[in-house]
Amino acid sequence: MADKVIFVNGNFHSFDRKTHGAQAIAVEDGLIIDAGTNVRIKPLSRRGFKTIDLKKQTAIPGLIDSHLHLMSLGTSFKRVNLDGVDSLDKARKLLREAAARLAPGQWLRGRGWNKNLWGEKFPDKEILDAITPNPVALSSKDGHLLWVNSAALKHAGIDANTPDPQGGVIDKDKNGEPTGILKENAAEDFYDKIPPVSYSDKLDSVCRAQEHLLKLGITGCGDCDEDKDLFSIYHELDRRGKLKLRVFKMIPKTGLARAIDFKFHTGFGTEHIRVGCLKLFADGALGSQTALMFKPYEKSADNFGVETLKPEEIDNLVSTAVNAGISVAMHAIGDKANWQALRGIGKYSQAFKEKGLRPRIEHAQLLRKSDIGLFERNGIIASVQPIHATSDRDIADRYWGKRSRYAYPFKSILASRARLAFGSDAPIETADPIAGIHAAVTRQRQDVIRPSWYPEEKITVRQAVEAYTRGAAYACCYDYIAGSISIGKRADFAVLSENIFEMKPGDIKGVNVVMTVIDGEVVFQK
Repeated sequence: MADKVIFVNGNFHSFDRKTHGAQAIAVEDGLIIDAGTNVRIKPLSRRGFKTIDLKKQTAIPGLIDSHLHLMSLGTSFKRVNLDGVDSLDKARKLLREAAARLAPGQWLRGRGWNKNLWGEKFPDKEILDAITPNPVALSSKDGHLLWVNSAALKHAGIDANTPDPQGGVIDKDKNGEPTGILKENAAEDFYDKIPPVSYSDKLDSVCRAQEHLLKLGITGCGDCDEDKDLFSIYHELDRRGKLKLRVFKMIPKTGLARAIDFKFHTGFGTEHIRVGCLKLFADGALGSQTALMFKPYEKSADNFGVETLKPEEIDNLVSTAVNAGISVAMHAIGDKANWQALRGIGKYSQAFKEKGLRPRIEHAQLLRKSDIGLFERNGIIASVQPIHATSDRDIADRYWGKRSRYAYPFKSILASRARLAFGSDAPIETADPIAGIHAAVTRQRQDVIRPSWYPEEKITVRQAVEAYTRGAAYACCYDYIAGSISIGKRADFAVLSENIFEMKPGDIKGVNVVMTVIDGEVVFQK
């Protein structure tokens, strides 16, 4: 980190009225100490300040991804990636190639398969058995299903007599035999039976993910991965000065008791690693048709999704967390899951407020119009991922039908005066915030020219950038030091190739990040 540096010839969109429109900023020991015109700031170069010329390019606050899976993102670069593979035959080819490189008995791991691209039916274990005798475990695109083969089922001790776990499903055929598809908590339980990854490999995955995010202008994130070693990894990197991102690390349900024993509370930590919320799951996902619904999925008489937590369990966990000073972030996709989450958290809204905690609902993908006001009324942040709206539009229409009018309703949430925080859910979707901004302001995919999907829910570019900066900083308890380019805050910002505030929304997809700065240090430059 340069102790003293000035960034000049910039076009700063600071999201702070006091510094908006500044041409230059001055940074000392990572803090912004002044902002203004070039004439005012440039003379500091004669007082030992290093000068960096931004060449009249647009600078915005460092982008914060309020919801991703950091280690999983890094791991995805090292495993079979089936994301976007649009046929089962193509998937078979990739898996055969990967299997050919394995040693006998070595697990074949991968992610990203999407049965919605392959037809209505789920794949089965026989497909994988024909590819390799080695155990295979492949997570679906949405992360809520596992596709495994016979060797993997045998390793885990799963057979026709194995009952479904609470909040999970072991899919079985007409003869009662496991098909190789594990849903929700059945998949989660299975992960514990896969040989563990080494600490050094986990650390490598985190570092790979960090390098990737810095290239995208991302300076902080809410990390929803559940691995027990992650707090140690982040603290080790922070101690060595290698953790550049500001990480808000969620606590898994299985880690709540330990967090309470250690007297952790949300927001505790350093400027680069802070304790996050208790991460809970109210349901499954749209892609897997396990999101919890009030009415069945379209063309189904009895599929209401999967209730992964009962209301009484939600009540007990929320009560325990808030009493310990730990906030809650609850995954909710379906309309019933969101209703249960809003009610379950809302019951303790006063307690959250008194303790200065900021509860969140993650995804909030499908809402009933009557429930939207519960976010603001109960002080609950809507932590959403705009890229899901355009990625999921076809399957939302297929499985939710006209209910999709209030799917991903960003404008309606803002109109209710609730707080909105944007993220990506990477590696489930791209971590690129420019893609997320484009999705939020156009409700269109980047690669297909089609009419906007429910255009009445489009928001402005400024609103989208604010959700990725001030909104996400607030959701991740970094708003006192980040989220805007303000005097007294850390010098975190991203420099863009073009001014996204003065271009057609459809052209935003062509914008690139050319520089990322954290604590006044240039951590990426194109």
